[in-house]
Amino acid sequence: MSKRSAIPKKLRRQVEVESGHRCAIPTCKKYPIDIHHIIPYEECQNHSFDNLIALCTECHARHHRTKEIDQMALQIYKQNLSLLNHRYGEFERRILHLFCESQTADVVRLSGLSEIQVFYLLKDGLLQKNGKDSGVKSSGIPTWEEYQLTAQGKFFIENLRQARALE
Repeated sequence: MSKRSAIPKKLRRQVEVESGHRCAIPTCKKYPIDIHHIIPYEECQNHSFDNLIALCTECHARHHRTKEIDQMALQIYKQNLSLLNHRYGEFERRILHLFCESQTADVVRLSGLSEIQVFYLLKDGLLQKNGKDSGVKSSGIPTWEEYQLTAQGKFFIENLRQARALE
């Protein structure tokens, strides 16, 4: 058996950046992280971006030791991460992760004029203004407004939590 080569630093950095230097599993997001081969290195004999995912040590163990996180789930997490990173900005992804982490929250308060920061969440029908605001205005703009997950947004979040492919 040949000695396994190290993952090149540039590739490792790309995988780390993709996940924000945290675990790629949306309900986790812990750190520090390990870089894991989705298809085991022993089977594919190479390092490729599409086959690498960042996992915290706990989730990495949940995959290897307990098999609680299977290979198919890792592939879906990787695909979903790619979709999220290409479609939504950092602020939007943080809002999605906030909803992922909470089993009950479906409302977030944002400062007035935040539409540009959540533009794609609004455009995709995942989030909507619910009409509630602070009642306090500065230059005619409320200091905060509430945004609520739509039914479609709740479905999206549940798919993200359950490692089902996002559409």
